[in-house]
Amino acid sequence: MNIVTILITLILLSVLVVVHELGHFLAAKKTGVFVEEFAMGMGPKLFGHQGKETLFTIRAFPIGGFCRMRGEEPQKDEEGKLIPADPLLAPVEGSYESKTQGQKLLILVAGSGMNIIFAWVCLFAVSLLMGKSNFIESIGNAFINTWRFAGLIFQSFAMLFTGKVGLNDLAGPIGLVSMVDTFVNQGFIALLAFTALISVNLGIINLFPLPALDGGRVFILLIEIITRRKFSPEVENRINYFGFMALIALALIIAVNDIMRLAS
Repeated sequence: MNIVTILITLILLSVLVVVHELGHFLAAKKTGVFVEEFAMGMGPKLFGHQGKETLFTIRAFPIGGFCRMRGEEPQKDEEGKLIPADPLLAPVEGSYESKTQGQKLLILVAGSGMNIIFAWVCLFAVSLLMGKSNFIESIGNAFINTWRFAGLIFQSFAMLFTGKVGLNDLAGPIGLVSMVDTFVNQGFIALLAFTALISVNLGIINLFPLPALDGGRVFILLIEIITRRKFSPEVENRINYFGFMALIALALIIAVNDIMRLAS
């Protein structure tokens, strides 16, 4: 494992996150939501281009990106405290909140959908590069292998929930660097196939009904559709906050496992 492998891992993860955010962006534009900023990377802005509506930026740290839609984030006062939404006021035109529940659902799942599509593209390229099938066969092979990768992810989580594997068997970003190093040594085709696996993984996990993930927001939206009652922004933000803290705790546990695994 070296600095080159670490950089490749960061680039790989950034590409997958930007692909995910691109899905949200395209769905938002399709449904008439005003996208304020589409960013590649995080941290301080290095470069920006103001489009017709959206500000496109490149930021300092290559660790993902984001798609900020109008009205998606709650308003806060100068002290950073949440300003309660007035239920009597209509949502701002062009905002995420102004859209129908069906349109919101499309925006939320579009990120994961784009990850699945990107995985298919990678596997299609793998099939062509291996030279064992023609164009039409490669299309079918890519669909089959994307489906197989999705099945592997569900199988892994089933084993986790049934106790066949434990948290110490899960790999986080540190463990991912080690795996990328292995596939880099095997060549570009192997790394491309591994990228597809991670993309499918990201797409599916992000739809799990957990707070702070798209799936958590989808779950809340489905409850609102069924009960015909809307969660207040304050309650939704509390749910997402505690869910985010739980995910951070899980990430720390996995990171410790990664370090111990590498040390041994």
